[in-house]
Amino acid sequence: MKKSYLCKTVVVMIVCIFTFSLFNITYGVEFNDDIQKITLDYDYFDGIGNDKIIRSKSDDSWYLLKSDGNRIKLKGNYLDYAGIENGEFYHYDEDYYSFFVPLDDKLTRLGFVDRDGVECIVEGYSFADPTVSDKYWLLMNVDEEISYKFGLYDKYNKKEVIPVVYDSLLYLKDDRIVVQNDEGGGILDINQDIILPFNYYNLQYINDSFIIASDKDFKYGVININNDIVVPFEYDEIHIVSDSMNYLQITKNNKSGLFDRNKAEFVIPIEYESLKYIDERYLENELVVAKKDGKAGIIDMQNKEIVPFVYDRIEYVGDGLKFYEDGLAGLLDAKGNIILSAEAIDIVYAADGFITAKVYVENYNSKYAVYDMKGNVVVHPIYDDIYFSFSDRYMVVKSNGYVNLIDKITGEAVLKNSHYSDIWYINDKYFAGGSNGYNSIVNFSGQELTQPYYSNVEVVNINGERLLAAQWQGYKNYGRKIDYYKQTKGPSAWAVDEVSKAIENNLVPFEYQVLFTSDIKRYEFCDIIVAFLEKYYNTSKEDIIDYNKIDVANPTMVDEFNENVAICMHLGIVKGRGNGIFDGESEITREEAAIMLANLAKFSGINIDADEVHLKDKSEVSTWASDSVNFVLQNKFMQGIGNDMFSPKANITREQIYIIMNRMLNNSK
Repeated sequence: MKKSYLCKTVVVMIVCIFTFSLFNITYGVEFNDDIQKITLDYDYFDGIGNDKIIRSKSDDSWYLLKSDGNRIKLKGNYLDYAGIENGEFYHYDEDYYSFFVPLDDKLTRLGFVDRDGVECIVEGYSFADPTVSDKYWLLMNVDEEISYKFGLYDKYNKKEVIPVVYDSLLYLKDDRIVVQNDEGGGILDINQDIILPFNYYNLQYINDSFIIASDKDFKYGVININNDIVVPFEYDEIHIVSDSMNYLQITKNNKSGLFDRNKAEFVIPIEYESLKYIDERYLENELVVAKKDGKAGIIDMQNKEIVPFVYDRIEYVGDGLKFYEDGLAGLLDAKGNIILSAEAIDIVYAADGFITAKVYVENYNSKYAVYDMKGNVVVHPIYDDIYFSFSDRYMVVKSNGYVNLIDKITGEAVLKNSHYSDIWYINDKYFAGGSNGYNSIVNFSGQELTQPYYSNVEVVNINGERLLAAQWQGYKNYGRKIDYYKQTKGPSAWAVDEVSKAIENNLVPFEYQVLFTSDIKRYEFCDIIVAFLEKYYNTSKEDIIDYNKIDVANPTMVDEFNENVAICMHLGIVKGRGNGIFDGESEITREEAAIMLANLAKFSGINIDADEVHLKDKSEVSTWASDSVNFVLQNKFMQGIGNDMFSPKANITREQIYIIMNRMLNNSK
């Protein structure tokens, strides 16, 4: 019994998978990743947890949308959303939303809202920042001379606890508040009692035992909280060099060394012309790139030489260290072993197991190549630029000023003729391609899905559906215009069969085998009409132009024009709008489509006489389109929308046109 049930389950699963596959592969047609533009009432931005920040498209008002559907309206004068301030990063418990808020006509600052929609606003102050602690907000005022003053506000007791009089303020804890005023830098407690006097030009608190300071003579030293000198004030500079804040670089008389604050001693003596500490998180070991007598080398934290001081320069680059010798670059591993000898113009990057290098080719021209971490060539130097880590499958290459995607396995280009100067990854279905910051959404079959309007495209989760959010370029300084797209594939379910046949009959050029539910534009319809004529007459566009003596070099229109538009106008299939305007970007209404289809049929020798067809909305059909509407309906090239209605003023979609053209082709056989 169990075996029989299992067999039935497997059969059902196979049938389901097969049926689903047929939806995307029908009559030998495989549909590619597509998008469908949708209209939303709000712009959506990622929030804390499952919450969202949303902005009304009608009046630009802002809301916090809770995961339970509750909307909390925000009252602040917010120009735009800035993102989430992560509490863990600042070592406090809460996360906050941040917004751009105007200070005046030119300046802005950040305003904050907590996860419950409570806005961090204190009347009488220019600014309140809750990200300094769990208990206090940083207050700020700005005067007419754009001078900033800071203080502290107790958010629970709702009162000012440190007056807004300091040039800077850093809250660490109640008895460690680092402030700066006209006298200098010092440390206060929450009661404004002085813990460390205002005797210093600059203070950087690490802990009570270690406070970097500079005196009024701009000499650096280290003191403790009792104002005792730990490191004398005789150095030109002291600054932290490690993420753990364990090491300080100390400079004196143009020589540098490293000081271990935990051991309170120098681990690298002050004898090097420059130092660059590299944390063990980035490479296998803690290393220091140093320079001595004008040459670069590498030492460890015991000041032992790892790489001799023979190179012109050494720099950290991803998973290795690039070095320069006689003007050329090579790559070292973390132990100082040479991966690539100094033969490249530059080592651009080393990451994810691969190295990108700019190298010389013939006649001192330069190209980019890719190597593995053993120095073996992966991509030969034939491209003007390479971004190898674009995705697991594709790399971005540049040739003759344009970029393209190359399949790393097959070596084939995604785009036949790229006109993009930049390409960047969206997800495993789409990338953005464009120039000068204006980008289109493109699928990995190379089909352009939008016009080049967008500065940024990202995937957002809205009500459980992953949509593409495309932000317009250059819309305005603050505030954004965002278009939203569903991730789809193929035509509407009802249209799949006939659209597939139209594609198989070569009536739909490759670039038009997407955006099936979009309204078709006038210039696009001309492209489809020419494809129909090529199929119908078994000829080519060039032969159509020659046979009909069509002048495509001297257009009669003053706006955008192409050969297919010229053909359709010359043959009397389409007309301009008047005054030399073709208006190719406009969508086509159903009655306009009927006119063009009747003209196409007439040119193709099809009888366009037709009887009157009963329509309840016949009065809405323009007089000049009435006969053509009768023709397309009587011959079943077009259909009504139901209930004896034609909806003449509604726009017609791409998939509808593809189906109509295929019906006309079949009817003429």
